[in-house]
Formats: sequence, C-alpha cells, structure tokens
Amino acid sequence: MVSSVKTNMVIILAAISLLVGCGGSPAVTSKPTKNPTLPAPVWLIQPPIETGFLYGTGSAEVYAGDQAGAAARAKDMARLELIKQIEVNISGELEQEITETLQNNKSELTERLRQSVKGKVTSFELSHVMNVDSYFDESNKQVSILVRLDVNKELQSLHSRIEVIDQRFAEVVTEFENNEKQGMELLRLVASGLVLAEERSGIQARANTLSPTRQHVDVLTPEYRDFMRKAYALIGMLKVHIAAQGADRNSLAAALTAELNNKGINISEAEQADIRVEYDLSLNNVVQGETTFVITEGNVFLKDEQGRIVKTIQAKAKGASVDVKEAESRSIAKLSQQLGKELVDVLF
Repeated sequence: MVSSVKTNMVIILAAISLLVGCGGSPAVTSKPTKNPTLPAPVWLIQPPIETGFLYGTGSAEVYAGDQAGAAARAKDMARLELIKQIEVNISGELEQEITETLQNNKSELTERLRQSVKGKVTSFELSHVMNVDSYFDESNKQVSILVRLDVNKELQSLHSRIEVIDQRFAEVVTEFENNEKQGMELLRLVASGLVLAEERSGIQARANTLSPTRQHVDVLTPEYRDFMRKAYALIGMLKVHIAAQGADRNSLAAALTAELNNKGINISEAEQADIRVEYDLSLNNVVQGETTFVITEGNVFLKDEQGRIVKTIQAKAKGASVDVKEAESRSIAKLSQQLGKELVDVLF
C-alpha cells in the first residue's frame, strides 16, 4: 500500500515537471543594467574661483569611439578659453599705447607695417596649465575637461621673457645708433626692433592682466617709444626708384608710383635711391566678338642698395573693353594694384 502511494507520488511529480517544462512560462533571467550617466559636475556650469589660479573648461564630441582624441580637443578648447580671459581689453590697450607713441607718424604705411610686424610676433601661449578633472557625458558622447592656470608661475615666465626681449632690444638699439647701414639692410634692422617692441608690449599687457593686484605697468618703456618714433620716421623718408627692364611701359611705372605713393612710400627719380624696383611687362590681346581682353603679366624685382635681387614678385591681371587701349589700361591698373600690395608686404 505504501509502495503504491510512493509510486503514484513520483508519477504525479514527474507529470508536473513535464507540464512546467512544456507549457509553463519560461524562466526569467536577470540582465545587467547599463550604468546611468553620472551627474554633470558643478565646474561644467561654473568653473571654480580660487586666488592665484584661473580655470577654463572645454568640451568635444567623441567620434568613432575615439575618447582620447576628444579629450585632447577638449583640453585645447579649455586652454583657448583661458587665453580669451587674459586677452580681454589687451588689444585696445596696445592700440592706445602705439597711437600715443607714434602720434604724427600715423599713416597708411604705418598701419600696413604694423600689421606686418604683428604677423612676425610669436603667438601667445600659456606655459603653466594642468588638467584638473574630466567628465564623459555618455548620453551625448561628449568629453569635458577642466584645466587650471597657475597665475604666479605664468607671471614669472612672462617676466623672464620680457628680460630676454629687453636684452635683445638693447643690442638692436646699439646697432641702430651706431649704424652705417642704408636701404634694405637698415630696413631689416629697424623691422627687427619693431617686432621686439610689439612682442614686449603684448607680454607686458598680459602680465598686467594676470597681476593679482592689477598693478598697471607701462607696456613700453621710454627707450622703446623713442626707438619706434625714430624707426617710423626713418621708414617714412625711404626713397624707392622704379625702372622698367626691356621695353619701357610708362603706364605701369605711373600706376605703380601712384599705388606706392598712396601707401606712404616716397618715389625717387634718382637711381641712387634706398630701394630699387625693376619690372618687366608682357601683354596678350584676345578678341572675342567686339570685346578685347588684355591679359597683362608682370614681374617685379626688388633690389637692395647693392643691386642684389631680394625678391621677385609675379602677377597677372585681365582687362576688357571694346576699345583696345581702354582694355590695356584697365589690365595694367589691376596689375599695378596687385603688385603694389605685394611689394609693400615684401618690403615690410
């Protein structure tokens, strides 16, 4: 009897097991849940404020899973933000200083020369920036970086750079005061001093901005101001002689003379000028219907005081008109404008 009951129980349990396996609900297995994106740090919205330090933030999107590349771009953006903080109002301060220094020497030539000088100044970089924190936004696939600038260390670096520039500038001034140079050689010497003055003024202006006490120090010393006044006055007195090679083209000579005069450069009739500009010219006429197209090609040779070619400039221009002479005149006028601009860029 007992044996029969046990057998029946086994049969019943087996049936239940069979029913569960075939017709019951499948077993539920747990899956790992995705970690939610961490909350954005406070510094992403409001960078820290701390005495002796400046903070900057930058963000960059992750492309093709390259999180390291995004972090590098974000750091560059953070450094750029720091530079922008320092650069505020610096440009205006420098312009006011230069304007007051040059006074009567301000002209289109001065402005063009200053732009050329600025292009030769080393771009401003920060030396004491370090990473503080980073954040990865999983939902937006974006990396953000927080960087910090040590203001005191940066000021020390700026002052060290000023000392080096002042030493080099003193050497230029000594050479300038005792110089026997003329023409292009003198121009190169003057230009080197002007680049140092521009670089020095920019560094000092940034040091003023970073100074904890906001103590203002003149960006240019009296020695720099005196040199700049003399340099620009000297440049204004330079004389350039223009001459044709081969077939004479008085029209181009006249147009070039007008262009350079407009830019403040003195043109001399005497061949013994500070700088000699020689050119050659070729014209090609193409007639289409009633319209004539004149293509003018020119080469300008810039020579120093010893007659050596310093630079060769090539240019091409086209003029069109039903009148051949008018087409030629327009073509030469365009060419002279182009050559005049490039010539001034080469000179300075």
